Amino acid sequence: MDQRNIPVDTKTYELLKALKRPSESFSELILRLIRERRTKILDHFGRWNMTDEEIEDLMLRLDEGWKTWTH
Repeated sequence: MDQRNIPVDTKTYELLKALKRPSESFSELILRLIRERRTKILDHFGRWNMTDEEIEDLMLRLDEGWKTWTH
């Protein structure tokens, strides 16, 4: 596999080094961190608890916004 160098400052290197597992390469670490951060949008549905008043206000503002939108 091709390799590329990515310059990082000392602080970033130390943070990555602290997160790296003993048998893990830095490439594997970066891939693991990226995979862990990836979420699907559906994972976030239902996370925002809104009152009925907040929902109504949001819908009114969306309606107002759509009325001013032009193609």
